[in-house]
Amino acid sequence: MPKIILASTSPRRKELLEREGIDFTVDASSIDEVLNENLPIKARLEALAIEKGAPIHDRYPNDVVISADTTVYHNNQIIGKPKDEEDAKKILLSLSNDTHIVYTAVSIWISNIKHISWVEETFVTFKDITKMIPEYLASKEWQGKAGAYGIQGKADIFVKNVEGDIDSVIGLPVTKIVTILKQENVIQ
Repeated sequence: MPKIILASTSPRRKELLEREGIDFTVDASSIDEVLNENLPIKARLEALAIEKGAPIHDRYPNDVVISADTTVYHNNQIIGKPKDEEDAKKILLSLSNDTHIVYTAVSIWISNIKHISWVEETFVTFKDITKMIPEYLASKEWQGKAGAYGIQGKADIFVKNVEGDIDSVIGLPVTKIVTILKQENVIQ
């Protein structure tokens, strides 16, 4: 049986796979995350997810390598991780009382046999969160998170509606990944 390697140091992706009872190890490469501006947004993100996993696949060619990239997209712009608290406030105010898209691009190498990649698209609608922002900023939970929030934490109160896979917003569409791993006889 091939080993499953998660090519990501994200604690949330690790938690999602653990929740599904999947036996895996973590080995991530550090690449410069540069998006190809010439590609449409989904293709850009998919290319980045593939790029993140490629060096790990090279290291473990007979195993299964899963890599991903999650991005918040609003008003035709990628909303990255905030630089500081003021930037986080600006981002959250822009998302308040509006719908944004969370894209999670996934790449899975099934040994040297097959490569599967796709982009999961989830629509997240926030309530008017203007009054909630100061307390959330004080919690520091926004730090290091695309879009300045983590839907699985204190920011769950911001959410009015989620259309799509909430696990994808957290960082990995595990239901689809489990289905693929079962179809490919990687897991039972």
